[in-house]
Amino acid sequence: MPVLPFMENLLAVEAEAKYLLAAGDRSHEQKLMQELLRIFKEAERVFGPRDTSYQLSVPRLTECASSRTYFLRPLRMARIYLSRDSRTKPEMASLELAHEAIHVLSPVALGATLTILEEGLAEWFAQGYVNRVHGLVFERGSNPKADAVMRAVSTLLAKNKLVIKELRARQPVISKIDEKLLVEVAGIEPNQAKFLCTDFRSYWRR
Repeated sequence: MPVLPFMENLLAVEAEAKYLLAAGDRSHEQKLMQELLRIFKEAERVFGPRDTSYQLSVPRLTECASSRTYFLRPLRMARIYLSRDSRTKPEMASLELAHEAIHVLSPVALGATLTILEEGLAEWFAQGYVNRVHGLVFERGSNPKADAVMRAVSTLLAKNKLVIKELRARQPVISKIDEKLLVEVAGIEPNQAKFLCTDFRSYWRR
């Protein structure tokens, strides 16, 4: 396991320990949970229902460099861990909550393929959310790979904003939506479908 992800995992564990040992004010975490529930209402309306077999847990603030979600499968719980920047930047907390909410819609097994479709959808939704809530505008052009992902997802949704909900009616897990289903339901070209079904982690490391 690479050092960075390992250290980030330890920081998430540290956040749990601090929460359990400290007797401080919990109001900020509760506000984050309230915002997360509002985000889910919006996401489910457009992309379909989340997997309710997983109970949502209150988000945790961490010292991690980026946000992440852990699925505690034996307990059927989902917990979002926010980055250190989210402590002082409400717009960052909102961005991370909205991004991770898409991953919580349809959890995948640990180590399973996370497609460009799912990761791109998460970022597309998160950026749109913070633009409406905080007026934050995102510039394009600084990262060609990120631009390609956002362009592919934007093109898919431009034809039909509810296409993800329609796709999930056939395959509820976003990262398991395959090329054939994308072509059949979304009506996109095979090469576009292939790109959207690519393993996001492998694509990003190239």
